[in-house]
Amino acid sequence: MSSLYKQLGLGAAGSPLTASHLLMLVLGAGFLAFTVFVVHPNDFRLQSFFSGGCPGSPPHDAVLLPVKHADATTPAKAPVEHPGVRVLIGIQTMPGKYERRHLLRTVYALQLQEHPALAGAVDVRFVFCNVTSAVDAVLVALEIMRYGDIIVLNCAENMDGGKTYDFFATAARAFPDGAYDYVMKADDDTYLRLPALAAWMAGAAREDAYLGLQMPCDRENFYPFPPFMSGMGYALSWDLVRWVARSEVSRRDRVGPEDMWTGRWLNVAGKAKNRYDGAPRMYNYLGSSPANCFRHGFRPDTIAVHMLKDAGRWAETLAYFNATAALPPSGLYHLP
Repeated sequence: MSSLYKQLGLGAAGSPLTASHLLMLVLGAGFLAFTVFVVHPNDFRLQSFFSGGCPGSPPHDAVLLPVKHADATTPAKAPVEHPGVRVLIGIQTMPGKYERRHLLRTVYALQLQEHPALAGAVDVRFVFCNVTSAVDAVLVALEIMRYGDIIVLNCAENMDGGKTYDFFATAARAFPDGAYDYVMKADDDTYLRLPALAAWMAGAAREDAYLGLQMPCDRENFYPFPPFMSGMGYALSWDLVRWVARSEVSRRDRVGPEDMWTGRWLNVAGKAKNRYDGAPRMYNYLGSSPANCFRHGFRPDTIAVHMLKDAGRWAETLAYFNATAALPPSGLYHLP
């Protein structure tokens, strides 16, 4: 310590710093490093470097259009401004999944409450096919009256039998041009971080645009199927939504794995020249599975996490992203 003190020229007469001052500075820096790396590691930006991205790349022999990748940035904590983009998010679910809809309404309402400027930019709806149960008919009607956020398509309930086509076609007919810049299809086991999603979309093209987690991202999964965006959540610009609704390409070929088929429509027709890959900020929940290019650990700049199949996975995910940080203290509840 004394040699360093002398090298820094702090031993001269009249210096405002003494050896004890320098010792306090060194101890303070050490305490700060301990706090950042050990006490609050989830808030450290370099964690995103270690959380794992895509080790592979799209196959060399696949027909690829240029894809822009999501910027890996840590989102700001402060409330965001209106992103200048409007998106309709259709969460595909089923009439009887009341508990899941309640959870998602709560999660997204709290995000909009924290970032009120997004209320005019993000419109979250729940999408399912015709209600056939007398019980569901009554309970869903109450939901519609209370929340007004349900779209009932004129189809038999299905996952890969044309439901996504019907959603895009219905949106194109039900909403006027200019109402939305993008329409997004999402699964009900996907957690979307709306500020990050809106900021990402704000930097994308408003026409001929296709956004999501691009697959295949390696040579082991879905290879060599032509590129498409994972069904966890992908968006089309409004002009492509209108095209899907009017095109014979999509109308005649709607039965099949819905995310692959959406990509196929666009590939066959030479559409979606502006493609945006959300990797590594869009991914599947890791759990005990091995990490790969579409499944890895949480990262601070996440846009979407998929495969949240049960309450435990949802709780773990929401805890990582501090979803309950704004809970006020009260003597009326006692939570761990």
